[in-house]
Amino acid sequence: MASPRHHRARAHRSAATYGWLPSALQGPLAQTAPFYLLLLLLVTCALGGGSSFADVYSLLYVRPIAIICFIAALLTPTVADWRTYRAPLLLFAVFALLMAAQLIPLPPSVWTTLPGRAPYVSAAALSGIAQPWRPISLTPDLTLNSLAALIVPGAVLAAFIKLTPVQRRAIVLVLIVLCGLSAALGVAQFAGGKRNLLYWYQRTYQGYPVGFLSNRNHHAVLLALVFPTLRVWTLSTTQNKAWRVRRQWVALALGAFTLPVILATGSRAGMMVTLLSLATTFALFPARSDRERGSSAAPRWHGRLLRFGVPAVLLLLVALTYAFGRAASIDRFLSLSALDNDQRFLYAPIVLAIVKANFPVGTGFGSFDPVFRQYEPDAILKSSFYNHAHNELFELAMMAGLAGLLLLVGFLLWWAVRMIAALRVRGVAETNLALLGGVVVAFILLASLFDYPLRAPLMAAVFTLGCCLLCERPGTAANTVRTSRL
Repeated sequence: MASPRHHRARAHRSAATYGWLPSALQGPLAQTAPFYLLLLLLVTCALGGGSSFADVYSLLYVRPIAIICFIAALLTPTVADWRTYRAPLLLFAVFALLMAAQLIPLPPSVWTTLPGRAPYVSAAALSGIAQPWRPISLTPDLTLNSLAALIVPGAVLAAFIKLTPVQRRAIVLVLIVLCGLSAALGVAQFAGGKRNLLYWYQRTYQGYPVGFLSNRNHHAVLLALVFPTLRVWTLSTTQNKAWRVRRQWVALALGAFTLPVILATGSRAGMMVTLLSLATTFALFPARSDRERGSSAAPRWHGRLLRFGVPAVLLLLVALTYAFGRAASIDRFLSLSALDNDQRFLYAPIVLAIVKANFPVGTGFGSFDPVFRQYEPDAILKSSFYNHAHNELFELAMMAGLAGLLLLVGFLLWWAVRMIAALRVRGVAETNLALLGGVVVAFILLASLFDYPLRAPLMAAVFTLGCCLLCERPGTAANTVRTSRL
């Protein structure tokens, strides 16, 4: 029979692994199933959910697997924490209902009075066709596709609300691994040159490191999220003094590896988000947190080295990358001619004209490309097409009208309230997770002002994880141990 001392030793070893990925996978299947499902979904999105186009073949397995994960997560006997995550669940449900409402057929007497429908009414009259019942959306098939795309964030929500506190904290390491593998794949793509087999999507940026994604801007934004994520990882408490120091060096090495990859993407928006990410990391998670000040886990010189050495190393990496001609992001950022010819700015007045013509109802989710062609002047016609507004605020106003903007305002108010609450209680593990989630959400939304990262299933999944982490608050994990080897 094992002695009490033996049991205490086993309990200590179990506590020491708190937050580490294997500990998140320990326990009965009913308890670990949601975490396994979430991992399966993220792996699937990494392998096939990197494109924003609706006609990529990989969606043929990404969405079915997401549906399976969604149903399986709901059926697991683990108790869901509905109260903690009620805000993102409610916002998600309203967003889905808004899309569904655009598919409801309206009688001709109502539909013909909607803003922006006059050309279609005239076309039917000239053709001698009686007006049928029509939905608000001008492209119902594409709106239905947009509704189907919500299955990925819906599955993330369904799995996350059933995670244990240990599993929720392990999500930090999952995000780090995701970003690290994507950066490594990007380096391999960059080294292989154009037209190599490591580019998984036909429509992509050949010759640039795009990683798991097809768009270099989206990849740069994903990699920019690694810096605050690494910092939160290093802040998790541990009884092993040597492991704390070792963990910080690992984080520094991974951050130093990721930064040149971001610069090589050629993404100006990604470079801007990266600068803000680094600044936010040092501001929200300083080199010596309150918890670290009260701990003797590391010598004083170690904190000074992190405070001054990390910025110096990062600046040196930027300088070396630029000196060797590999910082395409900086080159494009400094090129004024690139801004003059940027379609984002050239076509913005046309997009705003569409918004005005169809406000407050909107044209329907997914309708940007067909509707833009209707308003596109002959002077800008060319062989390629303008698939999105590259400004999700404009595109949301165009597709969803006033209802979409009100929903966005509600989401931003919730984000602000949660961030303020987290900032008031600093240095606690749960608030570090909440701050990290808020930063992830903010940076992806910021990038959405210049591109459309949320249209890639992988980025939508990461964004949803950020929303869930933002719900963390002190006391949600009161019954968990406070030590970690993470």
